[in-house]
Amino acid sequence: MRLTILAENFTRSPYIVPEYGLSMHVATPDASILIDTAQGIGLFNNARTMGIDLAGIDMLALSHGHFDHADGVASLLKFHGPMPVWAHPAVEAPHYRFVNGRKYFIGCHLNRAAVDLRPATGKTEISRRVWAVEVPVSRRDPQFAQNGAHLVLDGPDGLVPDPFEDEISFVVEGEKGLSVLLGCAHAGVVNILEEVSGLFGTRSFAYVIGGMHMADQDEPFVERVTGTLAGRFKVDSWRPCHCTGFHAAATLACRGQNVDWGYAGTSMEL
Repeated sequence: MRLTILAENFTRSPYIVPEYGLSMHVATPDASILIDTAQGIGLFNNARTMGIDLAGIDMLALSHGHFDHADGVASLLKFHGPMPVWAHPAVEAPHYRFVNGRKYFIGCHLNRAAVDLRPATGKTEISRRVWAVEVPVSRRDPQFAQNGAHLVLDGPDGLVPDPFEDEISFVVEGEKGLSVLLGCAHAGVVNILEEVSGLFGTRSFAYVIGGMHMADQDEPFVERVTGTLAGRFKVDSWRPCHCTGFHAAATLACRGQNVDWGYAGTSMEL
């Protein structure tokens, strides 16, 4: 199995277009799977450069309904045509950013009548040896899930903190073992790995790849999360990117972990 990061905030290649967002491609013996589309700014160029045939993918999976993970969906479906789209049923939650007294929509728009939307809840096998994993809000330890106060939903009496009920992560079983693919880890990367550990009966993983949502977190939170990750789980290779933050990645590396940034244009065997 091979994973390719098609879109991410940064790149080391002059031929790859960086953008704020995340998109990953997983090639298995059974399926060609795209996880998220980022904003769609660099997706098509980067796929061509990396030799990924977007016209031939078998399915799309969405980690959650934020623009930087799903704004490229419409362009992709126009190009590709109909295909299964795996996502949590709440993927169209009206996510907002509240800044300077104004509310800005940062969610995604899906025409459910035109999209083959397939629900991913709990532990859902979307292809052989590839699973979507939900961490229900009730099982998220709040000390490891700290989302910004500016991320909100409409509540009955005004704005309320966004619980990101629609977030899912992905588990891939490759030759090197189980790998966990993260969107933004709004549920908390510790909580996600705990859920995966309980479902799959292991605390050992080949890779953990994706956004870990620590770029705008305070120092105590970063220390608490990275210390817990290093202490509870055995991960051969960490490939954080997107919303993780360089400081958090470096802090994890300073705890003796094998860490490298998951730039756009990165490819690896799982």
